[in-house]
Amino acid sequence: MAGEQAKIVYVLGHTNPDTDSICSAVGYAHFKNLTDKRFLFTPARAGKINRETLFVLEKFGVPAPHEVESLAATVADLELREPIAAHERDSVQALALLMREKGVRSVPVVDESGRFAGIVGLKDIARHYMDSVGFSDLSESPITLDIFLKTLRGRVISNAKKIGVLSGKIVIGAMQKGTLLNRCRPEDIVILGDQRDIQLELIRSGCSTLIVTDNMPVGSDVAAMAEKSGTLLISSPHPAFATVQLMTMSEPVAAIMCTDHPTVGLYTPISELRKRILESDYRTAVVLDSDSRLIGIVTRTDLLRPVRKRAILVDHNEISQAVDSIEDAEILEIIDHHRVGDISTVSPIYVYNDPVGSTCTVVAGMMFLHQVHIPGEIAGLLLSGILSDTLLLTLSTTTDRDRETAARLTELAGVSIEQYGKELLHASIHIKDRTAADLIAADFKEFLIDDKKLGVSQMMVLDCEEIDVREEEFLAELDRIRLANSYDLTALLVTNPLSSSHERVFLRGETWIVEKAFNVKVEGGICILPRVLSRKKDFIPAIGQALSMGKAGVHY
Repeated sequence: MAGEQAKIVYVLGHTNPDTDSICSAVGYAHFKNLTDKRFLFTPARAGKINRETLFVLEKFGVPAPHEVESLAATVADLELREPIAAHERDSVQALALLMREKGVRSVPVVDESGRFAGIVGLKDIARHYMDSVGFSDLSESPITLDIFLKTLRGRVISNAKKIGVLSGKIVIGAMQKGTLLNRCRPEDIVILGDQRDIQLELIRSGCSTLIVTDNMPVGSDVAAMAEKSGTLLISSPHPAFATVQLMTMSEPVAAIMCTDHPTVGLYTPISELRKRILESDYRTAVVLDSDSRLIGIVTRTDLLRPVRKRAILVDHNEISQAVDSIEDAEILEIIDHHRVGDISTVSPIYVYNDPVGSTCTVVAGMMFLHQVHIPGEIAGLLLSGILSDTLLLTLSTTTDRDRETAARLTELAGVSIEQYGKELLHASIHIKDRTAADLIAADFKEFLIDDKKLGVSQMMVLDCEEIDVREEEFLAELDRIRLANSYDLTALLVTNPLSSSHERVFLRGETWIVEKAFNVKVEGGICILPRVLSRKKDFIPAIGQALSMGKAGVHY
């Protein structure tokens, strides 16, 4: 999953996405997947889908792009390797051999259910080995017989009682017979050579476990007596000292692992991951899924190369309108039809900024130029974006290319511009049972012009009386937004696309800017502009010109 995630390029528009933003993202992702096989281009959105866009997606049977809240890099953007893991019941010896074979300094440990249990590093093994000097008792940390035999490469000669765990004091038979017999207790583990007479006496005395070293032969009488008395009889291929050391290395990994270790998920930000690695004694972080199962392990070395999400921006090129952490992402392309904004990149990129009525016109033009196949549903989305952004090809931003492109897409989508345009218009205009906050937020954009911060929304209505009775509500919401976000001016442009030849504008803040830009008088936070406006071609440029004149010394 993480490897696939690293190859994703998000194609997404601005926050508070409109139909042009969503449809151009879907269309351009389709185009890029046909023409560029290096990455997986995924359409995305930077906010909630509005009513009109939902209608369009349902009309043409296209699933809504998933929402991306931030482009900050996460663990999923790393190319995680297949994790190396040990089981908590593995021996310390097996773990040490695994680490040497794989050339790693720390290894995650999983439990019986396959979930993360802890981590072990070389320092833990070294500490365990040093602590085992003088080791002589398994009472506190018993070892499993199977693991011990595997570590020792020994064999069982007799085990009548089916002993599965070794526990007790360890005694090496390097002393006189009398001394050894007096020192041993029934629960002890005795390690000695081929002293047959001592072996028999130890078994008679009730010794629980007898380990014969150096592959020394064990007499049949000794084996028979061990079987009869229930003594565990083991043959070791190693000398006594090595046998004891391998016994200590047969302890389970669980006995030496660290259980308090930082873990992360696939969607943990890289900034947080880096912090946790630096705080870790192992200089690593373990990556887990939602069920605590191991996905991978990240070390400091993995963070030496910069990690960034990749994105293509459509229908905007300003930081104020972009998804969170856009400055942390690697922007590959910008496809737009607005003014040039303030987004900058480290490396040169492909930018196509064409002053037509819709970004969908730009995307469709590229598809026509490259002669790629345009499915009916993609054609329908692109057509919808054009009709939405040009208000059914009536706004002043509409160009001949928009009209020509819309006509070609109409044939591919199998719809009529006139009929479908009316459907789209009715789907987009719905203000009953919706709050002023919802209506204003539906198509709200932020602009930075000179030293002024503006928030401008645009709304279409079919019945102006619905707006008349809610004037105070809209003005109050504009004032709330202005104060909450430190805007110098907030504005709501209200248009009736079927009958209006003017624009009603609700304003809060420094209304003199609009008065200066359009030579009108704002009364009670409302003014009437003599024609239907395009926000990007008419309203914002006029505001910019008015502010520029103010800086030049012309004051209103």
